[in-house]
Amino acid sequence: MSAEARAESLEGIRAVLANEVRPLGDELIAEAPAPFVPDRGETVVVEEEVEVVLTEEELLAKLSKYVNPTGIFMFGGEFYLIFKEKKLKVGSELGITFNGAEYSVTITEITGSTYKIRRGDSELQLKLK
Repeated sequence: MSAEARAESLEGIRAVLANEVRPLGDELIAEAPAPFVPDRGETVVVEEEVEVVLTEEELLAKLSKYVNPTGIFMFGGEFYLIFKEKKLKVGSELGITFNGAEYSVTITEITGSTYKIRRGDSELQLKLK
């Protein structure tokens, strides 16, 4: 480091060390925002919650993400979907909790690698994952 750079660095250090700590007066403390409040004196805008209404098809598509069979097998000429400890056949209903509400979907068809679920008038064909 050159002598000039060292002198400049030392001058910067001296300037920092020369800072005088002054106590805050009661007037400044009363006007200053709280140091641990996230808005730091800024205005907070609260947005209203808007309820989103889904069509039956959109709702069924969202619910289908929670229908996760681990396999399909055939027994006695009928196909069954395997869900961990449950085995469901065509006509069985499956309960799903979505956004805090309970919904029910019906299994309407099972083939060797696909299955269909229905809710109301909407039906959706899915492949085994």
